[in-house]
Amino acid sequence: MFGVRVDAAGAVTGPAGPGGAGRFDGLYGQAIRLPVPPGAAAAETVCWWLLTAPQAHPLWSQYALCCVRLRDGLPPVRQYIGTTHELLLVALDPGPGRYDEAAMAGYAEAGNGLPYLVPVNIAEQFIATDDEMTRLAELAARAVANGLLWPETADAPGLVRASWRESLVKTLAHIRGEVHAR
Repeated sequence: MFGVRVDAAGAVTGPAGPGGAGRFDGLYGQAIRLPVPPGAAAAETVCWWLLTAPQAHPLWSQYALCCVRLRDGLPPVRQYIGTTHELLLVALDPGPGRYDEAAMAGYAEAGNGLPYLVPVNIAEQFIATDDEMTRLAELAARAVANGLLWPETADAPGLVRASWRESLVKTLAHIRGEVHAR
């Protein structure tokens, strides 16, 4: 629909939008892939994205999408036996002002965490490789920018979370070349 395709090996092809492979401008917003910060605080972070979706909520429009490895004894706790990764989406607190790459790097460098709103919008766990989760996060970020996944859960949390779960599970199966239901 938007010229983006995933081939049998799971590689994303198609237009990256202005700014190259780590930035996507869509009809409903923007997704910017951020470098994983160095240091112990981010040691289990696979990837993270800054998403801007102005139509998602009247009071806030920015979100952080990240994927982390799950390790015994470290948060987040595994929800299911054997899960290896968690994909999280949080609404960023609008109080500090607009977020950009420099602001996100500053929060990462400070090591105090991001100011985000609770509850967490999306938290889904998977058994996957780092590469599979990186691809999954990229496709989710593109889907938000193109309006195919809605980042805000305030009005209908069950419906929004169920649509994310279904989309993520089917997309991960597609990345792996597995057959999945429509």
